[in-house]
Amino acid sequence: MDSLVFHIDADKVDTYLLDSIKAYFGNRRIEIIVKPEDTLTDIVAKNELANHDYALPYEDIRRIADALERNEPIDVVSEVKKFMASK
Repeated sequence: MDSLVFHIDADKVDTYLLDSIKAYFGNRRIEIIVKPEDTLTDIVAKNELANHDYALPYEDIRRIADALERNEPIDVVSEVKKFMASK
């Protein structure tokens, strides 16, 4: 499903935003939801309440980061899932 996410200050919204949405979606029916952005404090609080706790070992994070820096193909999601399966 196509989607657009705009992170913008409310007082900066202008007709350009609507024009961008119209240009992207054309005559398709769309749903518009406007909500305040979560603060970092909100995000951390939600994560602390989550019932999962994953911490990849440093060696794995370094291996993934090195591959990304070298523009080597690496499936980060699969790497994390492998770690989760071992826990």
